[in-house]
Amino acid sequence: MIFDHRTYTAKPNMLPKFLKLYEEVGLPMQQHYLGQPFGFFQTHIGDLSRTVHLWKYDGLADREARRDRMEADPEWQAYRLKVIETDYLLNMQNQILKPVSFFNLDK
Repeated sequence: MIFDHRTYTAKPNMLPKFLKLYEEVGLPMQQHYLGQPFGFFQTHIGDLSRTVHLWKYDGLADREARRDRMEADPEWQAYRLKVIETDYLLNMQNQILKPVSFFNLDK
């Protein structure tokens, strides 16, 4: 099992606009291809204007297959273009994480 940890940093005062666009357009498509996110957060204290989301996969091949299907969808490509055109974001980061042996996801 792996987790895809994604951090998006919005320009000042643009995070609410990005999240609205994402909730209305991006999230439904991601849920169709990727399932439910494991977690979805925004910073409250610390570096502001950030959203962090975690997606759970069986492994790298599972992640690649699901994301490839999503990337091939013209509606997803249009959404990504819209995100670029709105210029809401400063930065996007992505990490692949593996749980440590003593972390029990069933709790």
